[in-house]
Amino acid sequence: MIAFGPFAPANTAGKMIKFILYCLLVLAIQAHLIDRLPYAGLRVDLLLPVMFAIADEFPPLTGVLLGGLLGFVVDNFSGEFWGLHVGSYVVTVCLVNMASEKFDWRNPAYQMGLIGLCALGQSIALGLFLSFVPMDAPALTSIWTGLGVRTILSAIIAPFLIYPMLNTRKYGLAAQLAGIQRDENHRR
Repeated sequence: MIAFGPFAPANTAGKMIKFILYCLLVLAIQAHLIDRLPYAGLRVDLLLPVMFAIADEFPPLTGVLLGGLLGFVVDNFSGEFWGLHVGSYVVTVCLVNMASEKFDWRNPAYQMGLIGLCALGQSIALGLFLSFVPMDAPALTSIWTGLGVRTILSAIIAPFLIYPMLNTRKYGLAAQLAGIQRDENHRR
């Protein structure tokens, strides 16, 4: 059987290669630039917003598997709290798939809100993990403040990391206008 459209083998393989290359680029930026920033609140997880685009462009099972694989890679490189990225990436893909039917996922405010919610969950898990390490109250307060800044910053940068991966031919302004014109012509 020959598949046409978005599930054609060449289209899926090309899309997968595009996503993997983009994820490797984002991972290299994360490892070499972001993780070396002096203030911990600025060390955002750049691959978390990319999970939004993965959930949009791939079927749910493929998105969850790809999110889990990327989370595994990131957890191996982070070396501290294993399972944080796997869990948060899979939950992000699942949330986007569940909520995409009810919300306008192309709206940057929605993208910021959903990624902010996922980053908040990731920050709470990381903060609870770090709160079991013996430290004084000012250091613990500093950690939670940094995690709050990290959550807000993750929400702000989310649309900028999501946009390059969305299929702009399918959802771009020209395609939307053509679809609107086609609907108007169809009604007549």
